[in-house]
Amino acid sequence: MALTRLADKDELGNKAAHFFKSGNIMRTDENDHVALLKDLLPATGNWHLPLEYDVWYDMAEEQIFGYTYTDAFSKCLLLRVASFEKTMRTMALAAREPVTDEGIAFFNELKNNSTDKYKLSKRRQKEHKFVIFLPGTNIIDKVLDVEKTKRAIAQGAVIKCHPLTAPGMVAFLKSEYGRDKVLDKKISGHKLLEEASIVGCCSNSEMGIIALTKDKSVYLFDKTEDQQTTYRAIYSAVTNQNGALCPIKLQRLFSAKYSGLIPYFIDNPQERIDYFFNFWKSNPHALPRPRK
Repeated sequence: MALTRLADKDELGNKAAHFFKSGNIMRTDENDHVALLKDLLPATGNWHLPLEYDVWYDMAEEQIFGYTYTDAFSKCLLLRVASFEKTMRTMALAAREPVTDEGIAFFNELKNNSTDKYKLSKRRQKEHKFVIFLPGTNIIDKVLDVEKTKRAIAQGAVIKCHPLTAPGMVAFLKSEYGRDKVLDKKISGHKLLEEASIVGCCSNSEMGIIALTKDKSVYLFDKTEDQQTTYRAIYSAVTNQNGALCPIKLQRLFSAKYSGLIPYFIDNPQERIDYFFNFWKSNPHALPRPRK
């Protein structure tokens, strides 16, 4: 018997696609507001290059070969060119822009109204002052600095498994770090974040960025500083020379209309989308080959 396709299009807002990609953990309703932004996006990027959802590829050349987008913070879209170097450079530039009312409003929305992306348990848990939010199973071996994590646990940290962590990986983590140090993957990460004073994560995670808006101490647990992860460019852009993350730089970055961050709750998200694509329009592009 032939296999049936369960989700015919992997795109933002396709509930079937999200369900099967996330291992049957449902997304919260807040994400529905972000999904509506998809309808404001062009069908393709500049010069008819592909604009693709929830993928990342790096073309380390002067030309732009494509564009990508994903949802972030359950509050916005994140648009990027398919170039790690260009994304790093653009976010660094954005973090030097003047702070605007819109940037402050974006910052305060994360500070005051952050929510879990997935439907997780909010049952009462023991408070933990130092929580490290781990990457998912697919990249944890690639990005997590194990020795730094062990040192933090020795100093009182606990680790929170990503909601999509495979059961085998959860068992391994308990064996590696101690059962009492590994928190249930299905409890609310944002509840843990609110109660913690120190937050750790890798640069694939939005949790450190949200923690920065809430005046938490934030530490990254990446193996290297040049890993091509979802939020590496943002973390790098808002880091001071002393290694500390700077909330004012984050407000500056949020204020830059060309940053690629498109919140659903601002007055004119279309303006930000247009700013992003206009920002890159004059850059050399690898034009698609005509179809035969």
